[in-house]
Amino acid sequence: MLGFVRLIRAMGGLSFGIVLILSSATMVIAQDGEFSPPQTPWGDPDFRGHWLAGTSAPMENPIGDEWQLTEEEMRRYPRAQFFPDHQAAPGMKSSERTMVIDPPNGQIPLQDWAIEKRVEIMANQEKLEFLDPRVKCLPAALPRGNLPVGYNSYQILQVPGAVILLYEWNHHSRYIPLDDSSHVSSELQFGMGDSRGRWEGNTLVVDVTNFTDNTWVTGHGAAPEGAPGTSISTGHGVFHSTDLRVVERYTLADNNTIHYEATITDPQVFTQPWTISFNAFNRAPEGHILYEYACHEGNARNLKLMTGTDTNR
Repeated sequence: MLGFVRLIRAMGGLSFGIVLILSSATMVIAQDGEFSPPQTPWGDPDFRGHWLAGTSAPMENPIGDEWQLTEEEMRRYPRAQFFPDHQAAPGMKSSERTMVIDPPNGQIPLQDWAIEKRVEIMANQEKLEFLDPRVKCLPAALPRGNLPVGYNSYQILQVPGAVILLYEWNHHSRYIPLDDSSHVSSELQFGMGDSRGRWEGNTLVVDVTNFTDNTWVTGHGAAPEGAPGTSISTGHGVFHSTDLRVVERYTLADNNTIHYEATITDPQVFTQPWTISFNAFNRAPEGHILYEYACHEGNARNLKLMTGTDTNR
């Protein structure tokens, strides 16, 4: 945190975090057809700017056989884009599928006891001990903080040796050093984990450990139309232990789209590592800012709006 404060001071105060000078570089397409992103003055791929939530899709396949859904399944579990004029980036996998791409059946590989625990959690959302952590104003954790919800937006700052992610959601911030430093002691735990990043070509790879165990791994809005509120297609109720490890991959698919991939490992909860992949961020219109996020713990109306859970039934 001290490093983050010093960084903000070195950049001239918080005003730098509100008004960004975006790269003037235009979209460049490499000869092999892959997108060649603009670069920062010091040579890193340039992710700087304000970003909005990307394409929305169910977390996992409600059927569990194949990740490519049939027309009937797509009708029953419709997809949506928060910004319909946004086009899928060339070469990226279609959003008309679940976020889970591994295992191949498109389902989160919960252990048997964890499946039973999740059923208990979702059946008792009116009880404090089972309530969605974000309704209790706890951190979003990962990859949940990067999943599409209509009230969350992001700002990415970059300096030599570090990337900073600012979230509208609960005013989270992540300082990601790129200096090959080790993770902090395992005795220290954080709601958003401890991040360490590196560049692999044009992809930012972030290894995140040291999580608290009082958050959920996933959850990104109410269930799709036609699906019950307890459907795991929402991702709600998927908890984790302090052994959680998330490896994220951020790639500029085009000038206005960041493709996101995350591999989640927790041997206490899941039978194997699993991976989600989707276009997570769309560039925000010019002049966009991060608005103040107010969390009102225990507000039943907010609970229904954010999770689809009606405690008044």
